[in-house]
Amino acid sequence: MKRIFLLAVALIAFQAVQAQGFSLGFSGGFLTELDGIGGTADAVYEFTEKWSAASDFTYAVAEESGVRSKWSIVSLNVRFKVYDEFYLLGGGQYLSVNVKELGLGGGNPISSGRILSGNDFGANAGAGYIYNVMDNVNIFAEVRSVFMDNSYVHARLGVLFDL
Repeated sequence: MKRIFLLAVALIAFQAVQAQGFSLGFSGGFLTELDGIGGTADAVYEFTEKWSAASDFTYAVAEESGVRSKWSIVSLNVRFKVYDEFYLLGGGQYLSVNVKELGLGGGNPISSGRILSGNDFGANAGAGYIYNVMDNVNIFAEVRSVFMDNSYVHARLGVLFDL
């Protein structure tokens, strides 16, 4: 009986996901504080025509003067379509930073190869636009401001695939 109940719940949940809009994709963009480029994996779930939730994971690396910075970012945002496919977004973000002095092999002969790391939480606010290319393929552009100790702007361009 439990198996039948679990199967029924799974089928209903699958049908609910099919009825709403669920998209997966990837993007690339520029982060101003890091002064580098990062890659992002995206997931978007549309509740209604106007409201959706988006989650993404960004990994970015920049290297300058024998110092390598690695950023791992997880964001969760709520989107509201204002006009056509133009949307505003707001939400939160978790940032993990690792900074490493590369030492002699990285071009800095007096460096010890130290690694520094830190974490921070922040808030997102931004806007974007989605353009439907084909039946289930969309391209999007998005710019968001992230408010934290080291605030920055993240501008990106990407592709979303409707499931």
